[in-house]
Formats: sequence, structure tokens, C-alpha cells
Amino acid sequence: MSDSQHVFVIAEAGSNWRMGTPDRDRQMARALVDVAVEAGADAVKFQTYRARDTYVADAGASDYLAELGIKRSINEIFVDLEMPDELIGEIAAYCAGVGIEFMSTPFSVRDAKAVDPHVRRHKVASYEINHVRLLQWLATTRKPLIISTGAATEDDIDFCLATVREAGATDIALLQCTSSYPAPPDSLNLTVIPWIRQRFGVPAGLSDHSRDPIVGPVAAVALGASVIEKHFTIDNRLPGPDHAFALVPEELTAMVRAIRVAEQMRGDGVKAVGSQETELRSFAVRAIQATRNLAPGDPLVEGDNIDVLRPGKRLVGMHPRHLDALRGRHATRHIPAGDGIRPDDVLPPIADA
Repeated sequence: MSDSQHVFVIAEAGSNWRMGTPDRDRQMARALVDVAVEAGADAVKFQTYRARDTYVADAGASDYLAELGIKRSINEIFVDLEMPDELIGEIAAYCAGVGIEFMSTPFSVRDAKAVDPHVRRHKVASYEINHVRLLQWLATTRKPLIISTGAATEDDIDFCLATVREAGATDIALLQCTSSYPAPPDSLNLTVIPWIRQRFGVPAGLSDHSRDPIVGPVAAVALGASVIEKHFTIDNRLPGPDHAFALVPEELTAMVRAIRVAEQMRGDGVKAVGSQETELRSFAVRAIQATRNLAPGDPLVEGDNIDVLRPGKRLVGMHPRHLDALRGRHATRHIPAGDGIRPDDVLPPIADA
């Protein structure tokens, strides 16, 4: 993931493709891809996992899901949301046909091997940041890695980066992430984004679990984010763990538009006179101008016949820093009222003006 001006937007479909039957699953997956294309996202991302490779047996129920009314064990939920291998290829082919990059987060080496033939880059989920074998295998593909850092410490990130770099990864981006669903606005800690870039020397971004479609992503871009990831769905009322906090289609579209404007506004970080400012700079930035007609030999007196004024379309004079140096000097030519006082217009002339 190059640290470029373009912000890479990932529309996170996650497990929201699951509708209960193979045909309905396939239709929903395609519908989600279509929404991501319509919104203008760069990539649409799913998740690939097997329950047996993710949680221990009898792992129990998640409290946050129970609060949403989903009281089944996490094992049951993951079994239900397992993506069949054949569907991975079908969705990837569909994405290729409609012109959007396909991604899917693998949760094990087995999942990574299933996903790898279909993706240009790999995503590492927050809770896989210490999954040594998965990290090592993904790094050996030499494909770009985007790694979320939800619920991670600085040491966790150090370990992850050391692991993937030792295994051959060179193109790495880290995403600030708050592992809460939805994440309260005051938990996003967006100023970590520039810290990540400085501390780890890699592009940084945001995996945003907040419900707001605009503020977090736009603020992240202003802080230098190169990647934005956000969950989306067709309808917040659909059953499943990730629908309630996800963006609906019109919100996803609004988010992408806002990001594109924000990346234009971000600029290059160099303070200079822009091409759009050149005309008004010469028109309105103050200079030393004659306030009365001057004849050769006239003394130049601030407040009497010269002053610091905006020149408009008249001849632009010297910078006001030379005002004190003009004391005791005289005009060398006829200078019409309104024109600027130039270095050679005075005797002795102003050096280094």
C-alpha cells in the first residue's frame, strides 16, 4: 500500500452476505458488491473463516452480541457465517466483471490459501495481529498487507511487523481501529494515525466502526490516512452481527464522496503560494506605494507621500520590511500616485530588495 495522495477506500461487507440459503447468499453478495461499486469504493471486502480454526470449543456467547439480541454461542454464529470456498471465487469473478477490487480477510492459513488466488492484497483482522503462522504465510505471498490494530498495544504492533517483515513483507499499512461495535465517537483516537506513520514508518489509515458515515473518515484523511475501511449493509434491520452498526448504501456513497473531497483538500503539506492565489497575491498583498505624485528628488516620507497599501492593479512596490530603510531617501524618477516604490526608484537604491 503506497503512501500516496489517493485514499484507498474499502467497503467492508464482512459477513453481511449471509442470508440463509446458497442462492440468497449469492444474490446478497452480489448486491453488496453493486452497492460498493455505486458508492465509488476502491475495494469490497468479505471475511473468510472456519469456526473450528477460530475459537476454542464451547467459547460461550459474546456480551455485546447478546445486547443486540444475538444470544447464540460464538461457535454457532461462526459456523453459520462460514463462506464456502466456491463462493469466494464466484464473488471475486463478479467483482472483476463490475470493476472493483475483491478482498477477503482470512482467519487462518487454510483460509488464506483459499483467498490468495483471488486477491491483490491481504487484510489482517485486529484479533489476528499475533497469529504467527497466519502472518508468516501472508507475508510469503509478497502481496501488500493491511493490518488493523484494534485492541492492540504498541508491543503487539511491533511483534506483528517484525514477524511479517522477517517473512518477507515489505508493503504494509496499519489501520487505527477501535474494537467496539459500534465504536463511540470519543473512542476513535484518530490522532494515533500520524503517530503510527511516525512510529512504525508505514502508511496509516482507519478501520472505522463508528456509526457516523462522515466525521471519522474525513478527520482521518485530514490526519494523513491512506486507507479507510467501513462496514456497510443493505439494511440495518437484517439479522446478523454486523448489520446494526454498518452504513446503508446512501451513507456509504456520501462517505466516499466526502473522502474524495477531503483528499483533495489535504494537499501536499508544503506551505507555498498556490496557483489559485497568484492573482490576488499581487492584487491585495500590501506593499510600499506612493500616495501622491512624486518628482525626482522628492524625499520619501511615510504617511505623507508613501504608505503600506494594497496595490490592486497598479505597479507593486517593495515589501514593507524596507519601510525603515527609506527614511532619508529621495525619489529618482516621476512616480504617479498609487504606483509602488521599487528599489531603483530611490537614492541611494535599496540593496537586496
